[in-house]
Amino acid sequence: MSLGSQSFYLEHTDDILCLTVNQHPKYKNVVATSQIGTTPTIHIWDAMSKQTLSMLRCFHTKGVNYVNFSATGKLLVSVGVDPEHTITVWRWQEGAKVASRGGHLERIFVVEFRPDSDTQFVSVGVKHMKFWTLAGSALLYKKGVIGSMEDAKMQTMLSVAFGANNLTFTGAINGDVYVWKDHFLVRLVAKAHTGPVFTIMYACEEGFATGGRDGCIRLWDTEFKPITKIDLRETEQGYKAPAVPPGLSIRSVCWKGDRILAGTQDSEIFEVLVRERDKPVLIMQGHCEGELWALAVHPKKPLAVTGSDDRSVRLWSLADHALIARCNMEEAVRSVSFSPDGSQLALGMKDGSFIVLRVRDMTEVVHIKDRKEVIHEMKFSPDGSYLAVGSNDGPVDIYAVSQRYKKIGECNKSSSFITHLDWSVDSKFLQTNDGAGERLFYKMPSGKHLTSKDEIKGIHWASWTCVIGSEVSGIWPKYANITDVNSVDGNYNSSVLVTGDDFGLVKLFRFPCLKKGAKFRKYVGHSAHVTNVRWSHDFQWVLSTGGADHSVFQWRFVPEG
Repeated sequence: MSLGSQSFYLEHTDDILCLTVNQHPKYKNVVATSQIGTTPTIHIWDAMSKQTLSMLRCFHTKGVNYVNFSATGKLLVSVGVDPEHTITVWRWQEGAKVASRGGHLERIFVVEFRPDSDTQFVSVGVKHMKFWTLAGSALLYKKGVIGSMEDAKMQTMLSVAFGANNLTFTGAINGDVYVWKDHFLVRLVAKAHTGPVFTIMYACEEGFATGGRDGCIRLWDTEFKPITKIDLRETEQGYKAPAVPPGLSIRSVCWKGDRILAGTQDSEIFEVLVRERDKPVLIMQGHCEGELWALAVHPKKPLAVTGSDDRSVRLWSLADHALIARCNMEEAVRSVSFSPDGSQLALGMKDGSFIVLRVRDMTEVVHIKDRKEVIHEMKFSPDGSYLAVGSNDGPVDIYAVSQRYKKIGECNKSSSFITHLDWSVDSKFLQTNDGAGERLFYKMPSGKHLTSKDEIKGIHWASWTCVIGSEVSGIWPKYANITDVNSVDGNYNSSVLVTGDDFGLVKLFRFPCLKKGAKFRKYVGHSAHVTNVRWSHDFQWVLSTGGADHSVFQWRFVPEG
């Protein structure tokens, strides 16, 4: 694989909850992943070939939230999200269960084998700490014993690591690190972090690395004495939360030699060189917080823009699959639209205002607030003269671009919030959809409501993104709710239509799609509702956004034949 490219394992059927990589040299490319579901499966697969090596049919119900390989790489331990939080040990190559037992009545966050053992592992979770031994087909455990150590009590434990001399280190929700010998507490490292310690990693010769909700990576020597602190909140790069808490939160850390990788709660991965620890480099980033709804493609270039509740607007290269620009706003962004020449970008905000930016330098042209509710949909007219702005207040406001976005019209016949709109090719008409399931037509730019079929017949639409209308009747399955399909986009060149729905599916239909329950092809990947779909300017690609997974997917379109 080339740098920056991605490949995918596609055998899961529901949201993936956990992942681990086999550390034994014999199985160095072997990955285990599992998912939610009433009868979840654990998939063991090769990271290079993406071939499934083994499929474990679980006794866990509802899902599997942690997996870990043993020292020899031959065994796998899993823990379920069932009420008993069942722990199961597997011989994964044979697909055989070795032993199984209820782990704890409260939630278990981590279960890990000791790095030198196939029979001993530790589980930690809500106010519990257990040291397990695999004895034949039985699982035996000893509870962690606090003893009489001053200021120590059993906390909710979130992370675990193993050191030399049979020591175990656990990170607590209050910021302390507990050190255990066998199953007895022997030391308490108070306030290792301010707030929960989400991750501990033992780096052998170097020592330990920890990460927490305080946004800091802390390095410790092999005796768990502090070496240094790296505060990622101080970096210029990355997501800037509105306040602390929650702030930046470290969820995963890896320390090897002179390099540290840190994964944050906000879809970011930083790389830090220990000798230049004041210069962390952001190597991966994405949207975070709230939901991601706003998506538009550049009319002439392989570019797309997204905006979300994290108050950021991001410009992506479809050729390089990379972020090329980012702009932080004061408010959450719910809709975006490029002008026909691609020089300006309109942003619909959650507070009812809209902003227009110059694309070349992301500077503000105007900021207008005529509505109180979220601006969920907006589009420039094909001739570039007007901007139509649809709000949850109900009306669509029409603004004249050449008059510094002076309001010159209003479409106000909708009985509910505006969900979708499209301009006619000649920029003289507008069609809208709303939350009540209405499809309405207006004369532009005045906003006069059109009711005569003769007036409406023969209008050619520049785009088709409305979910309601005879042309798209076939996208709706039987008994569908009016809110089930969030977005559509028609491709006139290839007579196909792409949709995004509440079930995490991207679907491809023929267009027009007149007959109810039309045939389609479906594509999975999003773990939440698909909020938006758009064709690229040259119709080679489809972009889709996931509301709660904050993901932007790029799909390649392969025409028939």
